[in-house]
Formats: sequence, structure tokens, C-alpha cells
Amino acid sequence: MSQREKYLVERIDRSRENATSQQARSSRATFLRMTARRTVHSLMQDVTDLREQAALLGDLIDIAAEFRWPLIGRVETATALNSVAADVCAIYRLPKVVKNAAAEQAFARLTAANDGGGDD
Repeated sequence: MSQREKYLVERIDRSRENATSQQARSSRATFLRMTARRTVHSLMQDVTDLREQAALLGDLIDIAAEFRWPLIGRVETATALNSVAADVCAIYRLPKVVKNAAAEQAFARLTAANDGGGDD
């Protein structure tokens, strides 16, 4: 059985487990997530150059993908990373750019409606 098949079987099993087991797994996952977060924050404080920090964080993403794709597949890993990237981009959008794009879309809709309208 491949790593991916094992992962899928575990997902099915998790949906059937009782609340106590789910809580224990959730607590363990939260602990590991917070430990990883603390470790990354402490390591980033040692690096003062912002470009170097960005490069190291990019390497961290690559390392995470290396560990993840054998478990769930390349496409699923890429999809998950793209989803995270989309969430980050949604948070940091520039308000002016978004307003300008919305105004251009509204203008395009009005122009299309006026051009395609019938005789009044």
C-alpha cells in the first residue's frame, strides 16, 4: 500500500472515530503546530536581512512540500499550497487596486449593457 493510500484510509478511519480520539488527535496537532510556529519565529529572529528571511521561508515551503507530496500526492499538495497562497494574497491586497478593478468591472458591465440594449 502506498503512502497516499495509507493517508486516504486514515482519513476515512478518522471520520468514524469517537470524540475522545478526535480531541486527542486535535490537541496533538495543535501542540505540534504551535511548536513549529515557535521554532520558525525563533530562527527568523536570528536572521536580520529581510531578503534572507524570505529565502529561508521559501526553502521551508519547499521542505514542507517534499514531506507532504508522498503522503497525499503532488496535485493535492500543489492545490493546498495554492490555497494558502490565495488566502495570503486576499489578506494583503491593496485597497486602491481592488477598488479600481471593481470600478473597471462595473464600468465594463454598464458599457456592455448600453451597447447591447434595444431601442427605447
